[in-house]
Amino acid sequence: MKAKLSSRGFDISTRMLQRDLQSLYDQGCFGLEKDTRSKPYGWSINAQWRGGNAKVMSSEVAEHYLLLEQLLPHSTPSDVKRSVHTKAEQALKRFNGHVPDWLSTLPKPLLKVNVDTQLVAQIEHAIKHKRVVSAELYRVLYDEAHWLKFAELSFYNLVEQGGVLMAHFMVGSLHDKCYQMPIYRIRNVQILQKTRREPSTEQLKTLRSAINKGMPQEAINLVVKVPNHSAVNQGFVELGELIDKQHIDDKNVLLTYQTIDTEQLTNELFKCAHWLEVIKPDQIRRRITTKLKAAASNYQ
Repeated sequence: MKAKLSSRGFDISTRMLQRDLQSLYDQGCFGLEKDTRSKPYGWSINAQWRGGNAKVMSSEVAEHYLLLEQLLPHSTPSDVKRSVHTKAEQALKRFNGHVPDWLSTLPKPLLKVNVDTQLVAQIEHAIKHKRVVSAELYRVLYDEAHWLKFAELSFYNLVEQGGVLMAHFMVGSLHDKCYQMPIYRIRNVQILQKTRREPSTEQLKTLRSAINKGMPQEAINLVVKVPNHSAVNQGFVELGELIDKQHIDDKNVLLTYQTIDTEQLTNELFKCAHWLEVIKPDQIRRRITTKLKAAASNYQ
């Protein structure tokens, strides 16, 4: 089982690293070159960028190295991290020790989540042997957090989403919807001697609405105001399909995305509210305002 978990972790890390490299490649950063003759793709750095012995580093190259240091995923090998850190220190000297203002607007890395490998093993065992389990789930009810005991849960899948391991499951013996929850919000799993429920095709369709907690899947045009040098405008954060871009002034730009109105989208926008402004639609702008007022009231 340990070998299996280790392999799973390696596959997830590889996919995340390939995704990040592709993003940097699309931006034309760091002289990256892609070899598509095999999968996962092979990556290399062209000769111009490998020759890093130049006494004077250009400001463009310096900004790239400072950005790369911030974007390195946790799965990056330690020797690569050391190499990038060395270059970033050299880049910092290019700016006399002051990081460019636009770099400070980038979202900070997500908190590292410690996953209970024994818990994962139990859920994998239940899925493999098609067993029902009892467990406690972390739920927020009326703004208060609780661990709620569920007598019967039918886990049927484990997936990685955005670097977080998620469990798909059904509740009880009568409820028809499928749900998704991060592994770290599950505890005290007990495997029962009862065959689990198998979701039908129609029931699997309910998973998306369950993930979004019943919010309507409404297609919207999202308009946001962001700094020119922000992670959103640079393309490192995508809020949907970009359909329009308008430069307001030397510092800001208006971006229009075609996307879906979900709770996840609202939460992502709220995380960036200190530097990103939602212009339209009004319902999302009101949600962000409500969250900001609630947050501000905690500090009065």
